Amino acid sequence: MSNDVTIRITGLWKRYGLPVPRFLRKGINFIKRRGSEFDDDDRWALRDINLEVLRGETLGIVGRNGAGKSTLLKVLAGVTGPTRGRVEILGRIFPMIELNAGLHMELTGRENVRLLGAVMGLSTTEVELILPDVEDFTELGEWFDQPVRMYSSGMLGRLGFGVAVNIKSDVVLIDETFAVGDLKFQNKSFARVKEMRESGATILLVSHSLETLQFVAKRGILLEQGTLISDGTALQAINAYETLVFRSEQKRLEHRVRSRITSEDVNIYGARLFDGNGDTITEVQAERPFGIEVDLQINRDLEHPMFSLGILNAAGILCKWNVSKEDGLVGPGPQNHYILKAWYPENKLSTGAYEAHFAARDAASYETLERIAGIVSFAVIGPERARGIVSGKVDWRLIPYDEAKGPDELKHSLNGASLREEIHD
Repeated sequence: MSNDVTIRITGLWKRYGLPVPRFLRKGINFIKRRGSEFDDDDRWALRDINLEVLRGETLGIVGRNGAGKSTLLKVLAGVTGPTRGRVEILGRIFPMIELNAGLHMELTGRENVRLLGAVMGLSTTEVELILPDVEDFTELGEWFDQPVRMYSSGMLGRLGFGVAVNIKSDVVLIDETFAVGDLKFQNKSFARVKEMRESGATILLVSHSLETLQFVAKRGILLEQGTLISDGTALQAINAYETLVFRSEQKRLEHRVRSRITSEDVNIYGARLFDGNGDTITEVQAERPFGIEVDLQINRDLEHPMFSLGILNAAGILCKWNVSKEDGLVGPGPQNHYILKAWYPENKLSTGAYEAHFAARDAASYETLERIAGIVSFAVIGPERARGIVSGKVDWRLIPYDEAKGPDELKHSLNGASLREEIHD
């Protein structure tokens, strides 16, 4: 392996459960008359992973539940072996894949540090040298000399993390343990990981906290059903993951049972999402205009028909609501077959999954003639992270305090005291 490559994974496959013998495969194929080899795909947790991680890299690993993230770390840690393929790791590994991994519940925190140090190959002298640093870092106080069976899950995580970041390791594997401790401890952990990275340690981090991954990792990969489908910067991996989730959420919304209030006065024959060319689409690019079209039949004369469309995100929060009368669509609606088009020239929806609720009413009496929840569903995708409900640029200015003038600048007060913001790297 090259001196710059700390981890090399070649053709890695991992399957749980016993493999099916060849003669049984042939028998099953014959019975099922499949004409191809029996394929037990559901048992593969990892499928043909090829990956190189360089010395000093911090790699964030994202993916949905069951994608193979923790399995990959366990294979790298040697907890479980590969079914096929090859894994090469250069240097000492410290795996943090479980909060209580390697801890003896009847021993104190201090005694467990000695135990973990011995497991990692440290001499007694080396362990005693790092003990004060671990004790100081974990901030366990008197609990450091209490049996760890009395620890909370957060205290267990702090102890394990304190050992990991104070024992010099070439490769550190972290699985969801950044969530332990309060904000102060998490910030201290982030700073220590940065120090480890700058000193040449290779760090692989699995976390569902996308903000943590974006802050800590420079590179990211996305796993889906055991397959590596994206490898790039951490932001690129996160964007690919969010798009995958949004599309999945959109499909869930599509297949959800729609609530409906209906009458014989209006019939709905169909609905679709369309772009500026009039083509049917299922995804909307962020900040691009789009339209919703409804195919409907009005079965009675209405002096003032009124329609409304509400767009809700996957959490059920109303993000946008428009009423045809308020937007200028007025006039009689004689009995007829219509195509109703609603065009959104300004799309300020943040990336995510959405569905539209539609209603038709008689404006004179406000009687609801037809209402369908989830008449169309779609995903908004784009290069930016999903934050909040609406998107949009903001004009930023950073003005030296002494140069700020007037009430519209950066002079503020809080309870009569001057407030100044410090910006840290």
